[in-house]
Amino acid sequence: MLVRFMLLQKRLLKRYSFLLMLCLAPLLSAGVGRLAGEAAGIATIALYLPEGDAAAQEISERLLDERGVLRYLSCGDEEEARIMVETGQADAAWIFSEDLSEQIGALAGKRRVRPVVTVVERKDSVALILGREILASAIYPSFSYAVYESYVREELGITEMTDGALRRIYDSVAVEGSLFQMVYPDETPGEAEDFTYVQAPLRGILALWFTFVGLAASLYFMQDEERGVYGRVPVTKRLLASYTAGAVFLLDAAVVLLLSCKLAGVFTDWKREVAVCAVFAVCVLAFSNLLRMLCRTPGRLGMIFLPLLAAMLALCPVFLNLQNFRAGKRLLPPWYYLQSIHNTRYLYEMAVYTVILILISALLQRMQSRHR
Repeated sequence: MLVRFMLLQKRLLKRYSFLLMLCLAPLLSAGVGRLAGEAAGIATIALYLPEGDAAAQEISERLLDERGVLRYLSCGDEEEARIMVETGQADAAWIFSEDLSEQIGALAGKRRVRPVVTVVERKDSVALILGREILASAIYPSFSYAVYESYVREELGITEMTDGALRRIYDSVAVEGSLFQMVYPDETPGEAEDFTYVQAPLRGILALWFTFVGLAASLYFMQDEERGVYGRVPVTKRLLASYTAGAVFLLDAAVVLLLSCKLAGVFTDWKREVAVCAVFAVCVLAFSNLLRMLCRTPGRLGMIFLPLLAAMLALCPVFLNLQNFRAGKRLLPPWYYLQSIHNTRYLYEMAVYTVILILISALLQRMQSRHR
């Protein structure tokens, strides 16, 4: 078995198409990982910040320090910010007033929530709606402290306390970080995958790539069959031979998949990644071999590549996670892989699905061998 494995591996590594297929994933991952570190965003915001206003500076620091989905451009005055929106250099402008601190203080004293920043937009969009929420979250801490200070000074009548002491007391009881913590169904913390929107679909793309490597392995096996490479292998043992040849393909691809996830910054932990990747590899191997047996010829198998890619892009949570078509989703190995990363229940379901595929393939192999 080891000699056979080494011969198959040596034969594969001489194929430039296979080496190119393996290189695509890490190159894409390295590029996405580098792109995620660059200044980019789904929307560009022009910021006008008046000098000398403490509240405006605090809010701007919260916005600029946060690694988010918006890109900010500083402007020298209000007119420049408006011109950038009109000329298309920015999607929106956030113009902070010269007396922002006084406005926030006045609203805090009256316990009212009113707009305090002028927002100029070219057109409304989902990205800009999200941007307004980000702006509101940056303003809220300043407004919250102003309400607290107003209540202590005016309602409680504590006027002798210095501003520094009042700030220290406020900070000592303030909730740090988010009020909510995201966890997955298997209780994995949400911070396990701390990536940007640019990196988010990469794992799904890699899962699709891995599936097509398995399909390519089946296609190579069918071409070898036609050339008589497996002429001495009995028909009843062709399924085992195809599994062996495909396993060499997917072993190399599995190493590349793990490396690519690491390079792209979407890696969780080694034990989880290796376990899920191993089951996913066997699942793809069984899935591609079943399609090979159903298609019977390399031409027919090649014809389903594009429709299958479209189905996986639509049904698997690569870019969108559709709530319907659950039956169709459960027929695709990438769906199980993407779900099982943060929920072990789907890992067991993927294992059961793999066993079902193997049993169907074995039954189909027996039926086909009887007709030859």
